[in-house]
Amino acid sequence: MDEKKPLIPSSDDSNKNTPADPPPSYVASARERGIPLRQSAAPPMRKGGSPSPPLPLELPIIQYMRSHRVILASASPRRRAMLAQLGLGNLEVRPSTKPEDLSKAELGPHGYVAATARQKALDVYQAAIAELEGAEAGAAGGAGDEDEEEEGDDDDAREQGEGGGARSNNNEEKKRKKRQQPRVRPHPGGDPDLVIAADTVIVTRDGQVLEKPTSEAAHVRMLRHLRDTRVHRVLTAVCAVAPRADAAHPGYEMRTHVEETRVWFAREGDGLPDDVLEKYARTREGADKAGGYAVQGVGGMLLVEKVDGAVDNVVGLPVRRCLQLCEKVVFRQDEESDEESGEEEGSGGW
Repeated sequence: MDEKKPLIPSSDDSNKNTPADPPPSYVASARERGIPLRQSAAPPMRKGGSPSPPLPLELPIIQYMRSHRVILASASPRRRAMLAQLGLGNLEVRPSTKPEDLSKAELGPHGYVAATARQKALDVYQAAIAELEGAEAGAAGGAGDEDEEEEGDDDDAREQGEGGGARSNNNEEKKRKKRQQPRVRPHPGGDPDLVIAADTVIVTRDGQVLEKPTSEAAHVRMLRHLRDTRVHRVLTAVCAVAPRADAAHPGYEMRTHVEETRVWFAREGDGLPDDVLEKYARTREGADKAGGYAVQGVGGMLLVEKVDGAVDNVVGLPVRRCLQLCEKVVFRQDEESDEESGEEEGSGGW
């Protein structure tokens, strides 16, 4: 019967098989085998020693957005900053002027925020189209005005010869007024290729829908309510609109998605008494934000205990979802819409 070898070799045997020299480096080994060296993954350093910014994210939808006319239908600097981080510094910011007067009671939280985002996106898209059409009509009319002026000059010459000085002065006055009227020029980028809108609300545990605080007293009450109810939901609706490639009715493709994130505030006895809420409200950091706090700022460090879901959704724009919607309205227009597939409604649970 053959003798079984031990599972663990003796120290004498292991010493025979262990190389005495240290292993070659990855670079030396690659050169020895003729394998091309990859570039270092670390970002290049600037002269001052600080690292250079990362290279741009080369995704097809982002490349498309960099080279086309894209309108952000929002005045939020945070939404603009998040998209700028993707290398989208060319965004045209054009907030909607339509009043946000939809009924929260009739639509419910998800329906309200989705309808508001759609209203903003469509308002800005249609206004940009109308503005371009008006500019083109004005340009065509301007060419006609020049022809009329030339004809008027000939008439003036005839009138001067016939002693019609008064009529000539009237014509000059009309031409002067026309020249003073501003002419709307077509946008250099042409029709809008993509419009993005978003709307964010807070839904408390007892069903209240909170937007931006209207005063300091309301701000403190809002923060106190969020603390006392402990957990609330942040709903952000994103809507993307793009012209249809086949020009089928209504001429544009529109998709909407509502992202939901749950946020827990700290307890009163755990470092969040009323005086802390009052002092935070006086900083005005959250005065222009739904719910009255900034999760990306002092509010996130001082008030928030934990977050379940996408943090950028609490800031005001779920970027990954936003890019997915943009891909659908630009590249995949014939796919089933979000409204039909039921993505819009979210879970709604606590």
